[in-house]
Amino acid sequence: MAPPYTYPVSGIFYFLGHPQLWVKVICPFLLTLVFGIISLVLSFVFLLPLQAHALIDAHCPAWLAWLVSVIFVLLESAVLDVIFFAIVLPFFQDAIFDATLRARGLSRMFETRVEVNGMLLCCRGVSSGLLLAWFLVLAQIVVWIVTAPLHLIPVLGTAIACYINGWPACWGQHIHYDLEFRGFSVSESRRFAWANRGSYCSFGVVACALELVPLFNLLFMWTNVVGAALWVGDKYEKNEAIIAKQQHQRQPAPPSGNSSIATIYPSVRSPSSFVPSIDSETSRLLHQGTSSTTTKDGYQRLMY
Repeated sequence: MAPPYTYPVSGIFYFLGHPQLWVKVICPFLLTLVFGIISLVLSFVFLLPLQAHALIDAHCPAWLAWLVSVIFVLLESAVLDVIFFAIVLPFFQDAIFDATLRARGLSRMFETRVEVNGMLLCCRGVSSGLLLAWFLVLAQIVVWIVTAPLHLIPVLGTAIACYINGWPACWGQHIHYDLEFRGFSVSESRRFAWANRGSYCSFGVVACALELVPLFNLLFMWTNVVGAALWVGDKYEKNEAIIAKQQHQRQPAPPSGNSSIATIYPSVRSPSSFVPSIDSETSRLLHQGTSSTTTKDGYQRLMY
């Protein structure tokens, strides 16, 4: 399996090579654009006159009042667009995460994921999609502000800032998987992310660095989600291989022929004892091993 820091870069190439993922990115931008046009028109129609007349009533020169009001209206429309985008973004991030898993041939993950009560899943989905997303965005903004002076140090300062911001950024990429696939609560997801903070920071430092690139960060914010899905998919397949190997080791290899156990252990046979054949004993052991196979719930707990 590749190191965690390589997956954000892998996500770029995977995204560019799979056009079916592009639709998941175009939709939120189109929605935001339509909302921006509507909010701009309504702001100029309703808010502009109200603010201009309020400034004129406050003895502000008319020309300055209208100029300031236009600037305020543009800023207010931009803030509304950012809020709208922040609300719809998590849902489309979840969609592109799921689409990446399916494009990678891991549709079985949706069949073997931990069963979560519908109402509980809805509540968790709301918390991860809205409240938790707002919390993570706010936390990242605060951390970025606190670590902003580090960017004054060329290269090294930026690397340190990205490393500090890497853990919450990576956790935000995995929260959908933890809640809706593994059946974690938000606190369990946070504890798991903190217990694996080394890997999370390794992934997050590259993801944050990509999102610092002007203009291209609008693309990288989506390819980082694709990279997170690829990382999860690789870990899922690795655990599948481990579980299959453990099950194979528990199953005895049947000897050839229809000889009995007494031919292998002749000293334990008494004249009146019943000795099963090798074939019947093998069938019993295989049945026993099958009945003790790890359950779906346990399978999911072994993941990661």
